[in-house]
Amino acid sequence: MPLSLMIARVLRLLLAAGALSGLVLAALWWSGKPPKETQGIWITNGYGLVFDISPVSIAIHEITPVSCIPWQTMPAHMGMVRRLAGYTFTAQGDDLSIAVADAVGDMRAYRVDALPDQCVNGRQAGPLETFDIFWRTFETHYPNFARYGVDWDARRDEAMAALAGNFDPKHLSDVMTHAVRDLDDGDIHLMTPSGDVSPHSPAPWDKDQRALWQVTDSYLTSERQFIETSGIRHGWLDGEIAYLGVHHMESEPPLGQTMASQAARVVDQLGALYADAKGVIVDLRFNAGGSDTVALTYAGLFSAADWPAGLKQTQITRGYMSPSTAFYGRGSQAALNAPVMVLTSSETSGAAETYVMAVGELAQVSIMGEPTNATPSNIMVRALPNQWQFTLPHQTYALANGTPVTQTGIAPDISYPFDVEGFSNGKDTMLEAALTRLAQAR
Repeated sequence: MPLSLMIARVLRLLLAAGALSGLVLAALWWSGKPPKETQGIWITNGYGLVFDISPVSIAIHEITPVSCIPWQTMPAHMGMVRRLAGYTFTAQGDDLSIAVADAVGDMRAYRVDALPDQCVNGRQAGPLETFDIFWRTFETHYPNFARYGVDWDARRDEAMAALAGNFDPKHLSDVMTHAVRDLDDGDIHLMTPSGDVSPHSPAPWDKDQRALWQVTDSYLTSERQFIETSGIRHGWLDGEIAYLGVHHMESEPPLGQTMASQAARVVDQLGALYADAKGVIVDLRFNAGGSDTVALTYAGLFSAADWPAGLKQTQITRGYMSPSTAFYGRGSQAALNAPVMVLTSSETSGAAETYVMAVGELAQVSIMGEPTNATPSNIMVRALPNQWQFTLPHQTYALANGTPVTQTGIAPDISYPFDVEGFSNGKDTMLEAALTRLAQAR
């Protein structure tokens, strides 16, 4: 056969194979497209988001009454969206439930006929409009003005007067920072080219965490171990008491898996290591939070079955909250039965407070230390037209019995101050008190 004919035959075979592969890929892609009942435009109750779901793409916009800023656009393949972006959509009539991986409780949305007007006929945003988006986001979603005694309407008037005639970016940043003064909330941040600013003032000792850890670790009678994927350092105290220093409530799962699944593997690992422990100390004094689902999974180290852990509400608009959503601790087959002391401080925040709420419902657990930071909430991350970003909390939490914790934090069972002077002398007196309590319980 002439070489030219051989080449032509090979090319035909390659083209046929390519066409077949393309058809297979197209069929696989088409099989993952959004169901017809899910397609359309949906506005969330709270969260300030619009989902525009078509057969080929999913576009998400951040909205306020005066703005619409594109946030994400992704291919509309439900399997890919679920595994890589963490969204699962379930439609029932004109209501949409949006489950988000590693978040507690689904977002709810309602169907609309068209994108909001501000998404279609938006105007170019200057400094005044940029501040207005910032202000309106807080006005709509932030639930804690009364806690800090802040008149948010007066803050807008003050800011608009300060901005008049001076549109320098640094000045705009200063005005925004001044607007949120006195909101001593660690979940509020403004990120600009000049840096990250927050109105929250952490405890003076917070900056010395690593030095304080070293004092605590000096009590270990075994080599300190560290679980890289979870930020947990651990070891034995007196050969019989397990010590777990939990730095944050996050984990690092493999691609396509959830943080909660990785956290469950950590629980299995710790359960096996400390199955013979006569007591456990969980140290959350330096824990600034992370994922609620990770926290609720870690709490399962002390319960074989799921249990009611607390309640949460999302602010829909100013003065109006969603119905309460219950959340649950996640039981584990690796659960330990030993008595537990959980150590807290004023810097125990966010999802670490969710953990305290959960384990506080268990009979074998006692909380020792200071009231927590009173900042449990998912965090909204919002963009501004000038590419700046800011964050704020938008939820309130309560214990399983309905007692609010967002205003006052979670009170310990056993009050004990964070002893800065003791640390400076090489002593962790709260840890020593917890060891004494566990010895008395045995």
